[in-house]
Amino acid sequence: MTLRVLPYLPVYIEEDHHEVLPHIYKNIGGKYLPIENNTLVHFDSHPDLLIPKDLEAEDCYDKFALFNKISIENWILPGAYAGIFSTIIWICPPWSDQIAPGVYEFDIGRVKETGGIAVSCLESYYISEGLYSSSDDLDSVRSIKLIVLKLDESTRKTDLTDQLLTVKEQIDEVNHFVLDFDLDFFSTLNPFVNLYKDANLYQDLKQLYSFKPVPKHLELDERIKLAREFAEKRREMLDCLESIFSYLCEDENLFGYEGPGEQYIPKVSKIVDNLRKHYPRVDVDWRQVHDAGCTFDDSELPHHISSTQEIKSLLGAAEKLLDFLDKNPTIITVSRSSEDDYCPPHQVEEIQSGLLSLLQIKYSSIKLINGYLEED
Repeated sequence: MTLRVLPYLPVYIEEDHHEVLPHIYKNIGGKYLPIENNTLVHFDSHPDLLIPKDLEAEDCYDKFALFNKISIENWILPGAYAGIFSTIIWICPPWSDQIAPGVYEFDIGRVKETGGIAVSCLESYYISEGLYSSSDDLDSVRSIKLIVLKLDESTRKTDLTDQLLTVKEQIDEVNHFVLDFDLDFFSTLNPFVNLYKDANLYQDLKQLYSFKPVPKHLELDERIKLAREFAEKRREMLDCLESIFSYLCEDENLFGYEGPGEQYIPKVSKIVDNLRKHYPRVDVDWRQVHDAGCTFDDSELPHHISSTQEIKSLLGAAEKLLDFLDKNPTIITVSRSSEDDYCPPHQVEEIQSGLLSLLQIKYSSIKLINGYLEED
């Protein structure tokens, strides 16, 4: 298919990160981007590489169903299952450690037993969410290449050079790519750290939701066996805790609870009693409490409020990387992430201004499309 050429380089700016996906689809529909096998260069403190729990495989081919089900942490891989993306390059800041730097090649496909979507990646990031499945248990399989590059001054120069070359080789192979920024790449909050802080909720949830990773030193067959086992146990645990906390939304206490996961009741009851003790007049959001717990695996959400100098340094590092790639993207997408507090609200305008200045100097014919300013 012959692609059309845009007369300008669009920069789509949205508030929440999943709101940029429709712009990517529109450019595919307009024949400015290939219909499949696109490369995404993703600057972010978070991978955003999960999969919506209620997403069925066929939803990925219905953009309206898909757009209704995705959120900030899971907007990329459904498009990979549909073939939109085949290579994802996650550029992360020094404080992010959800997935270690390296190159990962794995499958994404429809789970034969359930009709949902899973991946064959053996990283804890997926196993802890119950999203792992062996390739044998998947059909309608597509291959994904994930390259993780950490822009960290402490990285040994030889290691960083190798990683940069891997990224450049990938970009050199394609004629089009999507350049994506989340402003929280430059400074990020974990909005759950101070949730009901007086009740020590964060540490209590950390203990309840803790996850033991699959040891990396084991033989591959043993790792796959344990990954299946751990993922299934984790799915069951999260489903049980979701049921318990959903019950609390309807009832003041757990005395009458008879659903799954009764073995977790003592620990959850301790959390409930502690919250009621410290916040007696507050209507506790129990679903938010569960959501906070789900952010724990063998790591935590990144939390680093950057200084002005750190922001400038990361802008400089991003500029050097783009110079090194030496190729213009087809489109640029930007997420502010300020209303959900992942990017510190008091810094978002400073960071956005610095990033847009960088892009306007780096690329000619920039056209800003401020979707976040449009009224609903």
